[in-house]
Amino acid sequence: MIPILRSLKKNLVKVAIATFLVWSVPNGLDGSSNLVQAQIDNHVSQVFVEANQRMVKVYGASAGRVEGYATGFLVSDDGLVITTQGVFLDGNRVRILTSDGVEHAASVIRRDRERQLALLKIDVENASYFSLADGDVGDKGDWIIAISNAFKVADKEEPLSATLGVISLRTAMEARLNRRDVAYKGELVLIDPITSNPGAAGGAIVTLQGKLVGMIGKIINSSDTNTRLNYAVPTSILKEFVANEVAPSKSVTSKQSPVELGIRLFTHGGRSGPAYIDRVRRGTPAQRAGLKPDDLVISIGGEKIGTVKEYEQVISGLTVGQEVIIVVKRGIDLIRQPITPVEKKP
Repeated sequence: MIPILRSLKKNLVKVAIATFLVWSVPNGLDGSSNLVQAQIDNHVSQVFVEANQRMVKVYGASAGRVEGYATGFLVSDDGLVITTQGVFLDGNRVRILTSDGVEHAASVIRRDRERQLALLKIDVENASYFSLADGDVGDKGDWIIAISNAFKVADKEEPLSATLGVISLRTAMEARLNRRDVAYKGELVLIDPITSNPGAAGGAIVTLQGKLVGMIGKIINSSDTNTRLNYAVPTSILKEFVANEVAPSKSVTSKQSPVELGIRLFTHGGRSGPAYIDRVRRGTPAQRAGLKPDDLVISIGGEKIGTVKEYEQVISGLTVGQEVIIVVKRGIDLIRQPITPVEKKP
């Protein structure tokens, strides 16, 4: 990191800690107040140091103005990582940097579209990690620390940024990007520190005792009010998400109708060739989604696609009328679009 950014980050952390000290140290204390301040300073710093060891930086694909990076944190000693959903997970390679600056290749285990969660896996042993509580952690008005790699200011083994704040309230929300695409649906923890910045999503919210409150949520922006929501996905939801078993591969049965999207792929290279679109039929879901010939299909419904054969396998598991997200590469851009399969005509 260039010196000016490193200095800025250190000053921001000092300002945040100083703010905490002003509001936390009782008035009327004489010389002993300096000792109290020093103790609080050391405590907050220690909480951050321990939490930072469990944090990771996530890097992947970008698309246009959508950033290709996020924050995450370890939730098991063998390398399970929770982060947010995003385009950065749809490329051919997802990289994770642990707090020691070591880079790891990551695989996507599972996603939750409604709550914008993703579970990744890296190959590590005996890693420091956050324990996930069954119930709520932190009450309204409690002090918290938001830890993330906002704006990607931290590099390699450099510690992430920290911001102090309080829990505003716990509530539930259903936010939509449009009538088809959900931005977030479920319980959440509203917080007052500003976390709605590029790269912050997937970061950790911890109490001053070092307990995990939740994961910093993906940016939700209101074009009507020109405001952004600062919130966290509660730890109880994260535990439920991690504990779920990976769903078995879907297959077509006699009760499930074969589906189609209206896409015809190039097959000159056989079924082992890349899934390039040859033709998009009129009046089909693919045309309504704006797909074009020469687009390369990257994933459908969170399932990565590398070949024509894999495309066919994924399509065979889709359900008529159940919307999924299709990701295609067009030139150097990654494009994400909702698409709803229809019943395949005989």
